[in-house]
Amino acid sequence: MTVSDPGGGGGPLRSDLVADPDLRARLRRAEAVCLEAGDLLLSDFENREAAQVDPEYKGRRELVTASDRASEERIVESLRREFPEDAFLAEEGVASEAGEIDGEGRYCWVLDPLDGTTNFVHGHPHWAVSLGLLEEGRPVLGLVHAPALGRGGKGEFWVGIPGLGAWRGGRPIRVSRCTDLEKAVVATGFSYDRNESGVNPNLGNFERMFWIVRGIRRCGSAAIDLAMTASGIYDLFWELHLRPYDVAAGIALVLAAGGEVRDLGSGDGALFGGEILAGSSPLLERAAPLLKGRAEERNP
Repeated sequence: MTVSDPGGGGGPLRSDLVADPDLRARLRRAEAVCLEAGDLLLSDFENREAAQVDPEYKGRRELVTASDRASEERIVESLRREFPEDAFLAEEGVASEAGEIDGEGRYCWVLDPLDGTTNFVHGHPHWAVSLGLLEEGRPVLGLVHAPALGRGGKGEFWVGIPGLGAWRGGRPIRVSRCTDLEKAVVATGFSYDRNESGVNPNLGNFERMFWIVRGIRRCGSAAIDLAMTASGIYDLFWELHLRPYDVAAGIALVLAAGGEVRDLGSGDGALFGGEILAGSSPLLERAAPLLKGRAEERNP
């Protein structure tokens, strides 16, 4: 099965592969609006001084820019215009309530308009538009568009539909087949609020994995980390203190690529539980005992 993907230089996605007409229509619109937002962001990224990309602080370290807000507004308004019955959960609160589901529709769009804002501000290319779709609370579609990555200036574009498949640049992808943790290259990240009282900073997890795995990567975008896990580039990914808009699209991608996604013991699941472990099932079984969730191993 081959899907043509604009991120890989092809034409529109083969949305005719999706039997459900409601999901097919949302796929078509989601693809288009992710590309539009990506173009907007890439222009700002390549002309940061002229675009006056001056960040504001949402917390001690977490940044937000006018580019974040413009991307969110473009995506939410476009999708709401075409699917007014759908709910939204977006990060910045530009066109919907910040960090809260703003309706009770059958479908809910979960959006991070610019995942990796700190990278974006500093000129690092690992940032992305992350757009997931839930149906009755279940991930059914994930799109991650990283405009500053890839060859030929076309960026990277991942699409995943659990039960149907996942693609990167128009080519099918699947999670790693690695079952030996000692041979694994894994990815993680660290929370912006890691200095706050009671927060597990993830350092203990990092150290335990450090002594076992082949390598650990930390690139600053959970959406891209999950997309690369779905692609088999990373053998697994874990992180703490993430929000649904950080992981919704990536969860759909990993599931669509034949992987597993779980929490680290909270019992609240990876989407809303604030902790995630993703990759192939055999490798997750090896890694899970080494990783403590957000409720354990806290700072004094």
